[in-house]
Order: sequence, then C-alpha cells, then structure tokens
Amino acid sequence: MDILSAVILGIIQGAAEFLPISSSAHLALCHSLLGLISPDGYPGFDVLLHLGTLAAVFAVYKKDLHGVFKGLFSAPKKLIKGGFRLDALEYNERIAVFAVVATLPTVIAALCGMGKLSETLSLYPAAIGALLILNGVMLIIADLCKDQTVTSNTVKYRHALGMGLFQALATVPGISRSGATVTGGMLCGIKRADAVKLSFIMSVPAILGACVLKAPELISSRPDMQTLLVYGVGCIVSAAAGFLAIRLLVFVSGRSKLRYFSIYCFAVGAFAIYKGVAG
Repeated sequence: MDILSAVILGIIQGAAEFLPISSSAHLALCHSLLGLISPDGYPGFDVLLHLGTLAAVFAVYKKDLHGVFKGLFSAPKKLIKGGFRLDALEYNERIAVFAVVATLPTVIAALCGMGKLSETLSLYPAAIGALLILNGVMLIIADLCKDQTVTSNTVKYRHALGMGLFQALATVPGISRSGATVTGGMLCGIKRADAVKLSFIMSVPAILGACVLKAPELISSRPDMQTLLVYGVGCIVSAAAGFLAIRLLVFVSGRSKLRYFSIYCFAVGAFAIYKGVAG
C-alpha cells in the first residue's frame, strides 16, 4: 500500500464513519467497483483507521467523555443502592450507563454472527446499494421527526436499548451508524441535539471493541517501519476527516438538513445496484 491509498482510505473512513452515509459501504464499493485497495488486505490497517476516528470523537467531546469515564466507576455503587434507577445517578454517570446499555445489542449481534453477514453483503454491490437507499429513507424520517422532549439528562434504559438496536443494525454495510442511531434516538423521543451527542458518545465503546478485536491482526502481521509510516498517515487523515465530519453533522442535523445526505445515499445506492446487476 502506498501513501496515496492510505490517504484515500483515511478520508473515506473518517468522513463516512460520522457522516450518515456508511463508511463500510463506501469502503466495500470502492474495493469492488473501483478497484481500490481494501483495508482488509493489509492486516491491522483498519485498526489504525478506527483509532483515527476514535481520536476525532475524543477531540470534539473530550470534556463529556472525561466525565463519562469517571462515571463508569462511580455509577455501579449508586445503581445498586438506588435499585438500579437511573434517576439516582448524576448526569455523567447516567450517560456512562446509557453507553454501556446501548452497546449490548451490538455485542449480541456480533456473537450471533452479524460480522459474517456483513462480510458476505460486502461482496454484493447491489445489496449494499439497496441498504444505502434504506439508509436514505431513515434520514428523511429523522428530518420529519418533530423535536422531542427527552434530553441526555432524562434518558431511560429503553432509550439506550432503542438507540442500541439501531446501532446493531448499522453493522451491515449500507446502514450508517450515526444516521441510524440519531434516527433511532429521535424515534424514541430524544431531542435532536441530544440524540446526536449520545450517538457519538456511544460510538466510543463500539469503535474500541472493533479495535480490540482487530488488534491481534496488526501485532501478528509485524509491519515494517515503512508500512507503519503509511498506516500512520492513514490514521492521521482519518482523524482529521472524522473531526470535520462530526462538526458538519452537528451543524446539519441541528437544521433538519439530513435529507441532503439521503439524496446522496439514493444516488450512490442506485449506482451500486445498477453496477451490481449489470456486472
């Protein structure tokens, strides 16, 4: 892999991970339709790409995540004493519990073989295209949702599970994690701005989990210094693209303009279906 390929993959991963257009779909389509090198062809490279996107989340939400991390340690004792009621917790503790509960559906989906299904679907551009169109429909639904009343300080277990189920759905290529979770949050009654923030916060354990699972590949491949340099470039580009993507999504979602991304998903989805059918 050369530096140019690493830069391209970094931009795709960083931007599409947080913009509601599905990074996995774009990586798969670029590989199958355009002949771009897949990160899977370089063991461990996707770990660095994900670390880049993780750095972007920390850069934007460092204050929130610092409090959430502390809340992970103080919340269990209060939950037990309070009969596992979320209203017995402080704000950061509630968000910490929310992120943990919201991650459970994704863990269950992974244990049930969702990863293999995702790998299989990645081989069929038409299937990815159909899922991208479905993703576009979800974004329109999010735009049509009226602003709700539940905030990040009043969320319940059901809201965490609701957004978590939408995040688990996004394990297949074509369904955007950010788009699905924001839509799911609003359908569960969460205010738009809070749904966006919670979506990014709950992405941290999901991305960390992916990095942990893929880390052995990076270690076992024993990349040389030149390869590590190329990987590092991809990581940095992914972080920069991810940071800009998060800022853009916060701006756009606050103005109910997600439908612009849906138009893009419809166009790319239709193209993928055409190429997949026509061969």
